Amino acid sequence: MDVSTLEIETKKLIDRFHAQKPIRSWSMIISIFGDCVAPRGGELWMGNITEIMQMIGVSSGVVRTAMSRLASDGWLERTRIGRNSFYRLTNMGREAFDQATPRIYARGLTKGNGSWITAILSDGAGRAERRERLMDQGFGAIAPNVLIKPDNGQALPKSSEQIIYMCSSAPDDKAARLAKQAWNLTSLQQGYVEFIENYRGLGELLSEMDGNYSAIPTEVALVVRIMLIHDLRRLVLRDPELPQQALPDNWAGSVARELAANIYSKLKDRGEIWLDSNARNVEGNLPPLAPAFFERFQPL
Repeated sequence: MDVSTLEIETKKLIDRFHAQKPIRSWSMIISIFGDCVAPRGGELWMGNITEIMQMIGVSSGVVRTAMSRLASDGWLERTRIGRNSFYRLTNMGREAFDQATPRIYARGLTKGNGSWITAILSDGAGRAERRERLMDQGFGAIAPNVLIKPDNGQALPKSSEQIIYMCSSAPDDKAARLAKQAWNLTSLQQGYVEFIENYRGLGELLSEMDGNYSAIPTEVALVVRIMLIHDLRRLVLRDPELPQQALPDNWAGSVARELAANIYSKLKDRGEIWLDSNARNVEGNLPPLAPAFFERFQPL
């Protein structure tokens, strides 16, 4: 395969990112920290952040604005040494990444136990806010005061005067109807279909290389890897991770995850070479990868 063909596919990904309005540069920086920085100590020199974002076609001024927003929102904190700035994940940012990472890098469908966690909201002040917080945690609403979430083995939350939690079950046919009522699976399915369309050609190109990935420029591998995870992250964090029996037929999420896993496995090492050679934190070179990195996209 001609490497220039891969570079053309990479440019298509970047062009699609810039076609989104508005361009959420801060969200791309979150993807960079989650995929590349968090497993290597969680801190990166501002010059590296700017360089990576410029590879994606984002100017340094836009990057500075985005970094300021992420710092003010509590995701990142800055250390300044002379004229150099270094950004590190805050405790809040680290906790959010730790919760999201297993979902983003999962491979295959969740093995649910067929049960559901039901949350019943009491009436009164603050109900709308409590409902919104539950939906941010993956619950879907089947009534104004009743929300459900698949029980994938997590502990049942403790009930309070405002929210009562209980476990329930439903036959497979009813589970599918409940899921359709509680979540906009049509929109999510379309998102997965578009992801497959956008990355299928790239996956085929990499397969044609038959393991000879050393010809791929490290900066190209890094950019594609970041774009891949950025696009996947925006889908899977909206995904309620329903068990098979609650999903519609021909669910594209499984295909999208498998495609992402195959592409990522072929590019991750070349991307790490770029980070080894170029990325810096306060102490110099980034530390070695955390062991959890090697669990990404492993079969469930």
